[in-house]
Amino acid sequence: MTDSTDDQQDRIDAEAAEWVIRLGGGKLTPEEKRAFATWRLASSLHEAAFQRASSLWSDLDVGSREKKARHRRTATHVTSAGIAGLFVLGLGIGTGWVEPGRWLADYTTPVGEIRTVHLADGSMAVMDSHTALSVRYTASERRIVLIGGEAYFTVAPVTVDERRPFVVESAGGTSTALGTEFMVAREGAGVDTTVTEHSVRVATRDVGTLHRSVIVEEGQSVHYGRDGTLGTPVSVPAASMTAWRNGQLVFDNATLSDVIGRLNHYRRGRIMLMSSGLGARRVSGVFSCTDTDGAVTAITRQLALRSVSVGGLATVIY
Repeated sequence: MTDSTDDQQDRIDAEAAEWVIRLGGGKLTPEEKRAFATWRLASSLHEAAFQRASSLWSDLDVGSREKKARHRRTATHVTSAGIAGLFVLGLGIGTGWVEPGRWLADYTTPVGEIRTVHLADGSMAVMDSHTALSVRYTASERRIVLIGGEAYFTVAPVTVDERRPFVVESAGGTSTALGTEFMVAREGAGVDTTVTEHSVRVATRDVGTLHRSVIVEEGQSVHYGRDGTLGTPVSVPAASMTAWRNGQLVFDNATLSDVIGRLNHYRRGRIMLMSSGLGARRVSGVFSCTDTDGAVTAITRQLALRSVSVGGLATVIY
């Protein structure tokens, strides 16, 4: 039986990663040198994979250079050049997303922290890692602006004494509570609203005019974009999606790419795949938000993969 093209490429990429790691770990024995030369010459695919792995390893090896550079820069230069350099490298370490609105937010969480905020009207917001909220309560409404990240809201209901609607605004759209509990998550220019109790009216705007609205029922989620596009509500495993409130990440047959994206939300360093083909592999499990290294260990064991960390900046799965 022969490997499929993707399986063959994954195997070659894994072998290339092992050779790069072994070469970086010290001198090879004469036998290892011969084995490496034989492997490298066996196929042009081997050579190409080795060059890719070497390039990635070189890009990741920035720790010592950054430390030396820090001694030669002022604090201002460190901040600006450091952020710019990390984004150029595509590692996404440090603060993750940088948005001026975050600086003026009423409530923020750093990477890795989950925080509960008690609002003036008796409502609560559980803020996920690296989230920013602004509170804009007026005489006519209770408005929360989600600048970035995600938050789970338990809303104090409308009563005789509290008639103002509860509205969460993000990326040009709004989610108005018609019940008591829901989550709003902003990823880039897109927003997802997930309802766990009763319902929510989600509306988008096009050039300042109400464009479209839908009612999202309990157990459903809907996505909208900054351009005013609004999807159709779909049934989702809401309990699993909001398990982060209790410090857990729950995955059921999720792609490895999606799992890694979620884990990266809780760490300053970055988890990366040596081969893009690995991203389609499927993962199931319950992991801790505060132990992403443990999650990597469990995932690599589950999928029979390996991982290596580089100076605390990145973890490469291969």
